Amino acid sequence: MKIFGREPALALGLLSAGLQMLTALFLPLTTAQVAAINSIAAAGLGVWTAFATRDLDGGRTIKAAVLGFAQAAITLGLVFGVSLTDQQTASIMAFVALLGAALVRQQSTPTATAAVTGTGTGAGTGTGAVTGAVTGTGSTAAAAAGSGAAAPPSS
Repeated sequence: MKIFGREPALALGLLSAGLQMLTALFLPLTTAQVAAINSIAAAGLGVWTAFATRDLDGGRTIKAAVLGFAQAAITLGLVFGVSLTDQQTASIMAFVALLGAALVRQQSTPTATAAVTGTGTGAGTGTGAVTGAVTGTGSTAAAAAGSGAAAPPSS
């Protein structure tokens, strides 16, 4: 995964250094504005990286990257003078989260259901073989999956 034949971190560093040079010589930007521009550039590369590597992780990182980009975009807008209330910001982030969930759902692949096979101890005494999928709810099933013990039946 490369940008113009180079690593994404190098491209981001070049963009950051170029922005700092332009700000020092020509652009009347504050430190906060430069930082906001750098953060949205980094978040944009994060989204690009998440899409480029979605085959490796089943697309699970795309939603987080898009949420990070939306947060950086809101910060950029606030730094450049956009006026948003806390309620408006929360509404935008909730919409982006739901939109991301709806879109990523089509791009991601579910993980395989874990099955427990091996030996473990039951609720009473003795040792027996446990074979099959773990059933139950909440931490009972998670504890059983982690320990190899059979989960009690759910009621």
